[in-house]
Amino acid sequence: MSNDTTMWGAERPVSFSSQTSLYAVTIAYHSDWKRIGATVYLDDLAKGRPFQLSRLEPEFATPYSKDRYCLDDRYVSRKPITIEQLNGRLLITPHPEGTEVRIEGSHVRGPYYVYEEQLKEGVVLELAGRIILVIHSLSPDRRSGHMHRMLGVSEGIENIRRSVDRVADLNVPVLIRGETGTGKELVASALHNASPRCTRPMLAVNVGAIPETLAISELFGAKKGAFTGATKDKAGYFSQANNSTLFLDEIGDASDEVQVALLRTLETSEVRPVGSSDVLKVDVRLVAATDADLESKLESQDFRNPLLQRLTGFEIWIPRLAQRKPDIGLLLSEFLRFEFDAIAEQRHYQELDPTSEMLWYQFFRHALAFHWPGNIRQMRNVARQVAIHNRLASFTSIPPRVEAMLLEENQRAAEEAATGHQFESENTPAPGSVIHHYAHEQNDDPNPAPQRRKPSTIEETELMEALERQRWDLKNTAEDLNISRAALYKMIEANPNVRKAGDISVEELTHCYEQCSGDLEMMVSQLQVSKAALKRRIKELAIG
Repeated sequence: MSNDTTMWGAERPVSFSSQTSLYAVTIAYHSDWKRIGATVYLDDLAKGRPFQLSRLEPEFATPYSKDRYCLDDRYVSRKPITIEQLNGRLLITPHPEGTEVRIEGSHVRGPYYVYEEQLKEGVVLELAGRIILVIHSLSPDRRSGHMHRMLGVSEGIENIRRSVDRVADLNVPVLIRGETGTGKELVASALHNASPRCTRPMLAVNVGAIPETLAISELFGAKKGAFTGATKDKAGYFSQANNSTLFLDEIGDASDEVQVALLRTLETSEVRPVGSSDVLKVDVRLVAATDADLESKLESQDFRNPLLQRLTGFEIWIPRLAQRKPDIGLLLSEFLRFEFDAIAEQRHYQELDPTSEMLWYQFFRHALAFHWPGNIRQMRNVARQVAIHNRLASFTSIPPRVEAMLLEENQRAAEEAATGHQFESENTPAPGSVIHHYAHEQNDDPNPAPQRRKPSTIEETELMEALERQRWDLKNTAEDLNISRAALYKMIEANPNVRKAGDISVEELTHCYEQCSGDLEMMVSQLQVSKAALKRRIKELAIG
């Protein structure tokens, strides 16, 4: 297979797919919360026709409903913003007399390119300090005709819906994988509800929560007297789920004994209750889920490869919430509305005055920049905290702890992006640069900095010398070289000679930590990586 060489010299294998992306624009915040999540698909871009966005056009459609809305905000101009597709990227051109536009937190007054890598997760557009949109890419595959009770319009959630459509009616085991809090049980329920077994309830079991001594009897049943405390026959989960779906969550935490028993049951469709000489035939559709790194567990022999192959009749991966940027506004507004409705405090989102409008606008834009390590579960918890904090309150506010969490994490995002391999294009500000308060952003610098250098003019030697001179402080290095931090991140990612904190092994990091007695300055000198990135990696690995 041939490789493409990027401008930085890094080689990437050519994809098996030759599909061309489609694009969409989704409302991530609007003062009329009913409009949040409404989407317009830019199908005409592929035909060479530009897309125009203004107060009165186009109409955005709410997913899986007949509701249609235009932006209809008096602060948004009728003079349109134009979006065109050019050579695999989008060109966004604000009207010179139209609405103030910010893209990824930066004022845009002329033509502005956004690239495919950015569009996969979504690019944030702010209009007139009032409305937030996300422009994002989609595969050209037909969109699912079924919502499957999963909110969202991103390519990530569409992929899950299409996967459910493809495999729900097949009698094959499915393995659902994704980080904690991403909604794996929701996907399992969608598979069951779309299958012929939906007339019987799905049985959900957390394998990791079953005591190891009882796991076999809980799963496969036990006869009376089989062990102390077995005072009567007990049907196991497989027997209880006969002719239905059994959802085994946290399958990566299953003990070796349970793995062996599961492997036999998957091969034979038979279970043997503890204390019985008879086997029972069962007809169970197995759906398993895990957030564990099963490949690492295979290497350490903590998980059996034959079982993984049996479980993976079909595999569904759930993306992190931060990778579903077009869905963040919709999910957050739905959770907030649910929590406010539950305590009869709807006025906090229905009766907006100028102060609360700006507060919610800021809250949603910070939420879009936040990386949500706890995913959807964390977002639901944040929504509940916000709602309860405002119960019986005379005016709307955000809990200080929630505000601090969003602001602090977003402030660190720019420097920590170097460890996350999420680098933006040259004309895009560094991740997390949208966290400053909107009021502060209105004061443009009357003495703008000199025009930035082109990264292509910077040799590797100059880059390495600047990093060493600035002690691997990425912000200072970017200023030293007179390039944007986003461009610096891209150069670092493409240069194999620049070490990243994520490249350091646990053993080396632990040894260095002990050798330097936890002194970060000494560790930076020894390991030659960013202090902020190093600090985060130490925290992630719980070293010290």
